[in-house]
Amino acid sequence: MSDDALTLADLIYQLRGDLNLAAWQGRDKDPKFVVGPIELEVSVVVDTSRSGGVAAKLVLVDASAGATRTSQTVHRIRLTLQPIGPDGRSPHISGEPMPGEE
Repeated sequence: MSDDALTLADLIYQLRGDLNLAAWQGRDKDPKFVVGPIELEVSVVVDTSRSGGVAAKLVLVDASAGATRTSQTVHRIRLTLQPIGPDGRSPHISGEPMPGEE
């Protein structure tokens, strides 16, 4: 695996940032939306390294590349995330749709 491979943690980090940005951009604007469960389905390979110990991480792969990998097994996993805000409730996202979001 290359060092620039996208991990599952990277994907969730990016998703968190995108949700925070949307909430910030829509603060005090209508219409408001409650963020519900977020379902992610990704294809991953387990990347293991053995230098000085065993470490494993899930690395995302392009679904089209899955059939061409011969030395690694591609797994599909589905996660359901329920976002909560600092107050313990579902966060709100609001504002006018941006071009292309209609």
